[in-house]
Amino acid sequence: MLEFVAAEFCAAKLRNAGLLVKSSQSGVAVYFDEEKIDILRLHAEDNLTLAFKVFSKDSNFFRYTSPGAPPDNAILFFSNQQITRAAAGKQMLHPDPNVTAAAWMELTADPLPEMLERKDYFVKPVFILQLLITAGKQGLCSDKLDAAARRFYIRFAANQTFWKYYILGDLSKRNVYIADLDNALQFENLGNTLLPGNREAVQLQSSKAIPLHEQPDQRLQLKESTGTGDRILIKRLPNARVDQVHGETTGGNRENISEIYIS
Repeated sequence: MLEFVAAEFCAAKLRNAGLLVKSSQSGVAVYFDEEKIDILRLHAEDNLTLAFKVFSKDSNFFRYTSPGAPPDNAILFFSNQQITRAAAGKQMLHPDPNVTAAAWMELTADPLPEMLERKDYFVKPVFILQLLITAGKQGLCSDKLDAAARRFYIRFAANQTFWKYYILGDLSKRNVYIADLDNALQFENLGNTLLPGNREAVQLQSSKAIPLHEQPDQRLQLKESTGTGDRILIKRLPNARVDQVHGETTGGNRENISEIYIS
């Protein structure tokens, strides 16, 4: 769940303009009193700017969302001054269908220094959201706009990893392979490798990257091919875990790998 915290500088602006902020699991909503719309419009004539620091209670947020964690000197930044209309008509706060590294902004770039407090440099928000309320015909407090024109969206794609199983012990000496009960995945045998502790293992890796989820629903079995047919060795293999991902260079490309050890 994400937590939206109004930046320190805009707390007084919210109060003076008569705005009320409510957070939900899916985002944040800013409400105004229609009977006091004139007060809001007076503030909007000065280009009323709001900013929210957004924190995640899940420490693995950047592990299973793309583009992953930004560099130490940057943060994700979104503003309603840069809107892209998606095919479904939704107003996206990023130019691509999903968030990309293009949304990373250096911490020293305006307007971030005004929005961040000293403590935010030690525990960074996952992203910063800026909302500009103007008084023009297309401004957010204009009576020309419908509800949809006041809604903005941010979409994170799931991060993806190749799943690599290390089959150890006696199983590594057998003619093993992985079968997907849903017939959606194939695994390649990358051959044997020697792990620390002089442990020999067979490497079986997915042929494509798989979206990371907190609770993956893949149904994989470890099987053995024998001269008399195939048989199941492990009825249900463990799935990849969000906290067991590392980068690996393959064919000149940097790929995310989820390692799973079976013995």
